[in-house]
Amino acid sequence: MKSHISATLDKKLLESLNRYGQQERRSRSQIIEMALEEFLRNRCVTDDQIVTSAGRYEGRFSREETYAR
Repeated sequence: MKSHISATLDKKLLESLNRYGQQERRSRSQIIEMALEEFLRNRCVTDDQIVTSAGRYEGRFSREETYAR
């Protein structure tokens, strides 16, 4: 669901936004939304990421080693 907001932007930034929107054939709101999503994705750490380790499979598996803990 989308919500309406009001924002004040620098004139040069708005001109760049309009120019980019014309080139990409997108609305201002679409461009702002895409930019904000990317900004937040790069800045915010989410808890739903998959945790990985540097370990790797070396070609053998031992149930005894695994369950001996």
